[in-house]
Amino acid sequence: MVQIDVPAAFVASMLFLDVGSKAIMKEVSKTSESHPAVYYRYLFRSIFFAGLVIAPAGIYLLSGWPGWEQLYVTDRVERPIFEWANALIPALFVGAIVLAAYLGHIVGYRWLIADRAKYIRPTYIIILLAVGILVMLQYPSFLLVGTYQEYHFNRDVMAKVWENPHDFVLGWVIVMAYFAVSFAYVILKIIRENRNLDVIGSTSPSSG
Repeated sequence: MVQIDVPAAFVASMLFLDVGSKAIMKEVSKTSESHPAVYYRYLFRSIFFAGLVIAPAGIYLLSGWPGWEQLYVTDRVERPIFEWANALIPALFVGAIVLAAYLGHIVGYRWLIADRAKYIRPTYIIILLAVGILVMLQYPSFLLVGTYQEYHFNRDVMAKVWENPHDFVLGWVIVMAYFAVSFAYVILKIIRENRNLDVIGSTSPSSG
């Protein structure tokens, strides 16, 4: 949902840096450049994940189930045709996701190379907790599927999310499966890079 997707992009960028901190610092120590190749490699991962995983997943749900995706904050998303302001919302949504990913990378990388890596993990954990609390405070919006008008004026006709109304469950499962596989791929790739560094370090002449 919108309330989760934008901060999730920021969190993902920081998480990638946290998991790959060993590999990043190893490469940074070998150069005096302010933005070495590893900086751009992780920036690419952050933007790629935000632009090709989080954003498409969010837009898919926003297009099919707009009320639920933005938790019935406005009915503008349900009326995009021939309304320039309404039609702009999905574009701003995607832009916000990519921008959040970029900022997460910038902040996390600066902390990492400035010996303030201890701030990275608490930051994204706190953001996740804050987002969770925000969503829970909007109960029961995340349990109901329907239109903005139904939620605010006639909730009795709305279906529960687990009843697969309007094929919501199918769409949500598709989105979550795509996200989970993509996220696991990036994390495993970063972990593999760190392990390769450990192997190279243990077999180098200086290590003996």
